[in-house]
Amino acid sequence: MSSDDSPSRTPNKPTDDAEASTENRSTADRSPPTAERPVSDGGRATGFDRIETRHAVGVAAILAVAAGLLVAPGVYGAVTGPDGTVAVVEIDGTIDSATAQHVEDNLRDARTNDSIEAVVLEVDSGGGLPAQSERMYAAVDRTASVMPVYAAVDTLGASGAYLAIAPADRIYVAPSAQAVGSVGVAGTAPAPSGPNAGTTGPDKRGSDPDTQRERRQTLANLFLENVIEQRGDEIELDREEIAHADAYLGTEAVENGFADEFGFVDGAVADAASEAGLDDYRVDARRTESRIPGGIPLLERDDGTVVVADGADGELGDGLILAVAPAAWDETVGDDVIMTSYTGRLPADGDATDPTTDDAAAENGGDGE
Repeated sequence: MSSDDSPSRTPNKPTDDAEASTENRSTADRSPPTAERPVSDGGRATGFDRIETRHAVGVAAILAVAAGLLVAPGVYGAVTGPDGTVAVVEIDGTIDSATAQHVEDNLRDARTNDSIEAVVLEVDSGGGLPAQSERMYAAVDRTASVMPVYAAVDTLGASGAYLAIAPADRIYVAPSAQAVGSVGVAGTAPAPSGPNAGTTGPDKRGSDPDTQRERRQTLANLFLENVIEQRGDEIELDREEIAHADAYLGTEAVENGFADEFGFVDGAVADAASEAGLDDYRVDARRTESRIPGGIPLLERDDGTVVVADGADGELGDGLILAVAPAAWDETVGDDVIMTSYTGRLPADGDATDPTTDDAAAENGGDGE
């Protein structure tokens, strides 16, 4: 065998050069590719640089999420806030022009304020002037047509005050409330008045007793009709019984339908908010700065008759006519003036024409004191 006939190499055993070449390829395949981004020294970023950058980005993202968890609740609360507002409007004390203005102004604001979704009337009043009570009645009726209006009676919610809250969607009373209802007007007994040289006309000094009685009866009829219109489906009494002008305890008022249920202001607020669809709400209490009013201004004539007056000279009526419950009479007028009540039931033929006694007042469907 010649030197040229050396044994051939087996295919499975590569030469040294082939082995080196194969190792280089394997090493190259296992090595991560280098990044193609430039670095500050003008070279190319290594794989380590890229990993380090990703790590920094990940840490920043985690910190951002953590900061969001800490900040977001406060921001969310500040942005959303409550769903709306329940306004609580106070009706306190004897009703006069100041009371009516307070209620009218605040109910008007409730109707025009987009954030107010419901109203609660917080009531502790035995009544007062008829015309001012009717002003409040109209304001409550108008407001109840656009949003839930609830009323909560504490101790007194009678006569003119009851008239004012009659249009409310629901009336809540404390079980121990002392006077609720009393649908009628009250005043002094009509008295004749003689001629007066200081007047400019024969009737300026005052009308005759029959005319005075008719005027009071007209006011009482208006009172009765308004209450029946608003509460007729709830009140379990007939017209004649309502016209008797009784004032009921809280327990009696719920039983006979003058009130809907037992409750207080907080419960009325929560229920009014629920009726308005408010899950989260704020309460805006519209209270008077002091108890209003201090009393009904009265004027005693030379002949001893008493009339409702505005100031020292301006007479508003021929005699004392108030939409006030007997329970509030002494506080409103005092002990020196005898009260005769008038209701929505007209006197029958043959009844006394001068109801100055208790019996005559009772015949007119009211109470005498």
